[in-house]
Amino acid sequence: MPDSDLAGSYLIVGASRGLGAAVAEWLAPRVDKLFTASRSPASHGTWIEADVATDEGLDDLRAAIGSQPLDGLLFLGGTWEKGAFTADYDFSRSPRSEIRAVIAVNLTAPILLAQSLAGNLAKAPNPRVVFIGALSGLDNAATVEVANTASKFGLRGAAQALALALRPQGIGVTVINPGNLATPEVLEDIASGAFGAQVPIPLEDLIRTLDYLLSLSADAVPQDINLMQKRPDHA
Repeated sequence: MPDSDLAGSYLIVGASRGLGAAVAEWLAPRVDKLFTASRSPASHGTWIEADVATDEGLDDLRAAIGSQPLDGLLFLGGTWEKGAFTADYDFSRSPRSEIRAVIAVNLTAPILLAQSLAGNLAKAPNPRVVFIGALSGLDNAATVEVANTASKFGLRGAAQALALALRPQGIGVTVINPGNLATPEVLEDIASGAFGAQVPIPLEDLIRTLDYLLSLSADAVPQDINLMQKRPDHA
């Protein structure tokens, strides 16, 4: 694992499991203050219970952060439709509530969080906003999961606009677009046959990418970082 001393204060949204939990475990001993936000308890950092898909959750999170400067807002959570990425997914049977929920979590929440916490970020010397997107958010790379693809494609557009809106405050905005990551959930889906045989991207590689990004000077900011699986179709 990278062991850079990043210092400062950071907020990870979606830190209770998967990628967010792994990044929180890595980041907690390397920074001065780590806040973690999720609906269920997180094991690292100062946990804030918040459902960021709701106005109440956003307000609770904003109140918990208070006037604390933030060096980084890392939105590492996300959701998708029932049966997504398997043969069980059927767009025609996806409820309206499910479609709205995916858009709310994956797209609307990151935008509103960036707006809500811009003042905190502006207090730091080299603040960054980092969103986790997906390869399906790239041009001509959509998957059949309509709401998830729309949210990830929209997230890239939102990030490009946020980069302009937040530039006067010195806040950099980056989207990392990975293929399948080796989270416990993805490994379980591969083992069960729900996903095809493949080699997912090790979580350590995503963490190395974050380490690189968060270690850059205040004079540089990548717009998109795409992480492809080298062996997407092999066991």
